[in-house]
Amino acid sequence: MTFDFSIITNLDYEKRLGNLDALAHGVVKSKKNFPFFLINDKKYVFKPLSKTKPYTTPFFAYSEVVWSTIVNKYFDESAPIYKLAICSNYNDDFKTKYHHGTLVESLEKKDFNLLNLYQIYMKYKDNSVDIENYINYCEKFYSFTNILDTDIMNNNQKLGEKLAYQILLSILRLDQNYHYENPLFYEKENQIVDIVPPIDYEFSTMFMFLDNLELNLEKYIAALDLLLLKIDSNDILGKLKYETFGIIPQNLDKIAQKYPHIVKEFLTKLQNLITDLEDTSLKLEDKGYLVPFNSYNFEIGHARYKENNESKALEVESNLQQYSVDLDIINNIIYEETLNTCKIL
Repeated sequence: MTFDFSIITNLDYEKRLGNLDALAHGVVKSKKNFPFFLINDKKYVFKPLSKTKPYTTPFFAYSEVVWSTIVNKYFDESAPIYKLAICSNYNDDFKTKYHHGTLVESLEKKDFNLLNLYQIYMKYKDNSVDIENYINYCEKFYSFTNILDTDIMNNNQKLGEKLAYQILLSILRLDQNYHYENPLFYEKENQIVDIVPPIDYEFSTMFMFLDNLELNLEKYIAALDLLLLKIDSNDILGKLKYETFGIIPQNLDKIAQKYPHIVKEFLTKLQNLITDLEDTSLKLEDKGYLVPFNSYNFEIGHARYKENNESKALEVESNLQQYSVDLDIINNIIYEETLNTCKIL
């Protein structure tokens, strides 16, 4: 299995075609600003790494490259492949962002609006979905069971199938932040007509906390424990745990119940991925992208940019050791955790 870890280095923010402004919704709102460029007559978006997003490291970008490549090759060839990228002059204007990030082809379509699930159910109300008080938390798994039973999904079989498929992909990578603003849909003339191909792979558990391998393993095992929660009809406590903490298996059970053919398709493709992973390991390469990092550097950004407390930011910064990792060790961990998750699914 091959991945392209070359770096797009010729991006200059001052030579951008324009900016793609996106507003994060829910109770907590934030504005994102992604510059876009015209490359070979196609529109590409630069997605910067954030100085304030929890647990951000350069491996968030690697996760995007690896998973987008896997998804494109094995599960959905319409999914765009991310590339490592550096955009000069970007963080001069946007202090909360790094100039390191990824580049990906835009999925906008002429005459279509892009809406996420939160926007859809705020616009097209459904009594079975309580989404108004939704908050985007990282390290949280979200339930999609009610959404899969809404009129929008029931009245458009293909739409429900495609959403279910993307949920399965999020579980495959143990995405710690697959929330109601991740799946995007095309809207035309007040109709949700299709789903946007899979994007956004930053919070894959395998790629988190790679400066602290004990913590990485702890988080990985915790995610697997949630995945493997099962109902035992004779175990009242087990049933309670499933109902309270079993978000992932509840999503899986709903998908298997409504779309068994989608599950079979997914598992067939997953077996092909497993076969290839067993033949060739997954190896990341550093061609000048990696810099020393700490998974808690976002705390510096929070103090500096959200609290406007420079003295606190400097204190936090002085107490955070920056790590340069051994890529051979990291490769083994990501490979083993990925293959193990594939087999468990």
